[in-house]
Amino acid sequence: MSYLYFLLLLIISLSTPAWADDDIPPEPKTFEQLLEKLHQHPEITSYSAKAEAAQHYAKGELGMPDPVLFVQEQDYPIGSTMSRNQEQKMIGFKQEIPALGTRSAKSGKMVVDAGKQKLAADYAFASMKAKLISTLANLKGLKEQEKLVREQISLLNSEKTSIKGRVAANQSGISQLSMSKAESTEAEIMRSELLEQQHELEAMLVTMVGVALEVELPEIKANEWNSDVEKTYLVRLAKQDTEMAGKDVDMRDAEFNPQFEVQANYGRMYDGDNAGTIMVGMSIPLWASDSQTPRLEGAKSALHSAQLEQDNIKRQVKEKLDHLQTQIATSEQKIKLFKAKTMHLTSADNALTREYEAGKADFAMYLKVKREAISSSISLAQEQAKHTGLIADFNHYFIEGDSK
Repeated sequence: MSYLYFLLLLIISLSTPAWADDDIPPEPKTFEQLLEKLHQHPEITSYSAKAEAAQHYAKGELGMPDPVLFVQEQDYPIGSTMSRNQEQKMIGFKQEIPALGTRSAKSGKMVVDAGKQKLAADYAFASMKAKLISTLANLKGLKEQEKLVREQISLLNSEKTSIKGRVAANQSGISQLSMSKAESTEAEIMRSELLEQQHELEAMLVTMVGVALEVELPEIKANEWNSDVEKTYLVRLAKQDTEMAGKDVDMRDAEFNPQFEVQANYGRMYDGDNAGTIMVGMSIPLWASDSQTPRLEGAKSALHSAQLEQDNIKRQVKEKLDHLQTQIATSEQKIKLFKAKTMHLTSADNALTREYEAGKADFAMYLKVKREAISSSISLAQEQAKHTGLIADFNHYFIEGDSK
């Protein structure tokens, strides 16, 4: 009996974790999976919700105002004793009809706003994607730099040991040992700063995608740039602002059209006869110069302002992309130079290693070349991370699928 009880407990203990794991979503392991989590960010989903709201508003603006159902009873004439001759009992309804074109103009404005919010969501995702790429690239670069700094610290410790031996043999001074200790302390400070920056970037990853995982980035290439700013998010958003301002002009212009009111009722008159009436009313724009005209002129001024702002954004975007393109080209050139420098220093390091082992090279020179090779590798890692971030920043301006 105890054996069966033990077996039952074993089965439960083995199966329970499996059930719990089914409820826990797997952690992302690829860059594409991180992008899927990025789509769930509140900033992006809020834009999508705004776009959906604007679509509903657009449909609602096409509707008519609710009709008014009324009941009328008249049996209290003032200044007369013949109330029965004035008695009326009526039931009817009244329907207001807005000015022709106002509903479609309001709806059109909301349709444009819905499109703008959708585009804003896409731009927000593109911006966060660029930030994610830059963060991952910088995190990788910082970890590589921290590894190299640790190698540098190890070399500095070896150098201190060598200097202490030379000081004991009266071949070197205390000042050189102090300088070596200062350099070692500076390297320790640099390593602490690198670790602090790593923690900051990991916190940023948690904020963006919920986890602080280092995944391999795909190859990031810069989009083609032929000075066509119409293919960028900011210019397209400014264009939609202009379209919305144009719809506002249409709406203000439609307010000059007459509004209508239809009223119908049916009931019993004072003589006992049944009767019905129909009334059609139409507004007369007597005060248009005081109300509609100023609003129309204001809408036209707002449209002109939006057009000027759109032109200004075009210039700013072109300037920014031209500058980023230059920065990317400069960074690529610096990477080539750092690679060449590192290669030369590595060759010198290998040669000095052989010479030192053969007793033909000074230990101080041997350590110096190794440290310079590490410093060059650190600069290369920094520039490579910067280069990836520049490309990501450059690409996020272009509407996805519309950059060629």
